Amino acid sequence: MNQGGWSCPHDVEGMCDIIHKECDPGDRGCVLYGKAKFSCEDSPSNEAFEKRMERKMREMLGDDTKA
Repeated sequence: MNQGGWSCPHDVEGMCDIIHKECDPGDRGCVLYGKAKFSCEDSPSNEAFEKRMERKMREMLGDDTKA
């Protein structure tokens, strides 16, 4: 049963059609990795998402120094 309002087009009967393993949204290799923040604090996507947002903010502000 789908509990959310979104389903992944790459999820084929619980298996990811891209990385050929069990579907785990936000895991490394997932199309959402680093592009979305998940409510599950253990999602590997969350850290990548934060880094991506920090990098975008630096670019917007014109700050070329790395933190």
